[in-house]
Amino acid sequence: MKTAYKIVGGLLISFFILYVILPFFIVGTPTPFYQIKNTDTVGHKVTVEIFNPQNQLVHKNEYYIGPEETFNKPKPLILVAKTYFFDEESGCHVKSTLDHNSSVSLTIDYNPWNQPFISISENGFAMKELSVCSE
Repeated sequence: MKTAYKIVGGLLISFFILYVILPFFIVGTPTPFYQIKNTDTVGHKVTVEIFNPQNQLVHKNEYYIGPEETFNKPKPLILVAKTYFFDEESGCHVKSTLDHNSSVSLTIDYNPWNQPFISISENGFAMKELSVCSE
């Protein structure tokens, strides 16, 4: 009976190492929830709104981003767990507004290694998806 427990324990530990730990060593830590980068010479007020697949607001924050400043919002651990372990629906609509004036939006299927990247420059305001691993 003890041999059976050792075999089952060894299989569980092997599964945990191969499926949970190893991918994070290969790909790295999860990316931020979103990133805002201001390469302009003046500061800007940026509002970020995130809507779930049912179009309900799940996150809204406003930031002042100074000149040549970058801001990273950490990805919630619950989102990392849902998308990595349970493969739950993670499609979100991200909307960002610059100085209460112009807006950009993006629909993204979140996973632990992708993020919306919001860039502000002297010539424009844009948002795109950045991903560590391409499918």
